[in-house]
Order: sequence, then structure tokens, then C-alpha cells
Amino acid sequence: MKYAGIYWALFAPMMKKSIAARHSAELAERSIRWGKAEYRRLLTRADELGPGNPMASNAYFAYAFAAAWLGGGKTLTPDEMAEVMTDVLTAPLLRTFFGMTDLNRMPKKWYRDMKRYEAWYEKHGERYPVNWKVNFDEALHRDGSYYYFTRCPICEFCAREGIAELMPALCATDEVMFRLQHGKLRREHTIANGDGVCDYWIVGDKVKEPK
Repeated sequence: MKYAGIYWALFAPMMKKSIAARHSAELAERSIRWGKAEYRRLLTRADELGPGNPMASNAYFAYAFAAAWLGGGKTLTPDEMAEVMTDVLTAPLLRTFFGMTDLNRMPKKWYRDMKRYEAWYEKHGERYPVNWKVNFDEALHRDGSYYYFTRCPICEFCAREGIAELMPALCATDEVMFRLQHGKLRREHTIANGDGVCDYWIVGDKVKEPK
């Protein structure tokens, strides 16, 4: 993947603060100092996802967290790293950003976003085949957005790099992100857990009995 330093520049200070508060300043310093080089290394080895890919930011996001974890020598357990990820996502900056979306008022937001990605993939997927494969079943749910992936390049890359144990923590960030958007993620399967799909049914948090 093409190097994009903005993601590291954005997340590194927040990761450092979280690791220092939860563990030690020494580990935080090491995680970020060595993590910067790890981030660049991961991107040079990651599959190219294609210019203008609406989903590419998810990979940059994941690899920044993976880099800090590797920079710290995997001292943190995946569950402890999940806490760091949650701290970052719920920090004031990102809480404000995600909070600008209200899934009670925009119940089909993610369905529309995934449709845009589907259109991008139909145009560019042949050239960049290692990508998310998104599918829809409009008849399954009336409320919210529903879609599922049958391929995840982040999961494949982490397995290839020998860091698959971090994937459940990365997947768990979805729930945090949707919660900040006043929504709930109803999920039964993930590719990271060995299932054939990652399913997403996202509804507003004010919907009492979604259908």
C-alpha cells in the first residue's frame, strides 16, 4: 500500500497517551518510537487496495494499531490492545467526528456507503482483486443497514504477517464506532473467528425491536 503518514500522525499521540495511562510511560514510548517504522514496513508489505477506494482507510486504521502493538514487542495482550483502540476511538477528537452521524436519523447510511464501495469495486476490482467482497440481502431486514463481506484483506494480511491474534480486537472496533454514531451493530459472524462471512446489521440505538 502507498504510505499515508496522516493516519500514524493522527493516532500515535492518542495511542501513546492510552498506553502510558494503562500500562507505563516506558512501554508507550517504545510502542510509538518503534511503531512508526513498523507502520511503514507493514504498508510496504500490504496488498495495494487501489486509488480512491472508499474502504482503504479501514486498512490504514488497522495497520496503525498493529504497528504500535508490534513496536511494543507484543507486550500488550490483544485484549489490552483492544482497550487502547477503544480509548483512541472515544477520545474527544474522534468521538466528535463519529458523533456527527446519527444512525437514528440516517438509518440507511452504511447501506448507501457500501453500495458506493460496491460500485468502486465493480470498476476497479479486476485490477485490485485483494479487496473486500461485499454482498447484500435487501429482503432480510427492514430496519437499518445490512450487508456482509466474504473477503477481508486486513484479515488475510494479518494472517500472512503472523499477527492474526490481533484481528478480534480490530473487529471489535466496529461496535465502538457504530455506538458513537448512535447505533448498534448486530453481528453473528466474523471471518477473523473462522466464519465464512463478516455480517453487519446496523440499526439506530433508539430502535427498540428492529426487524
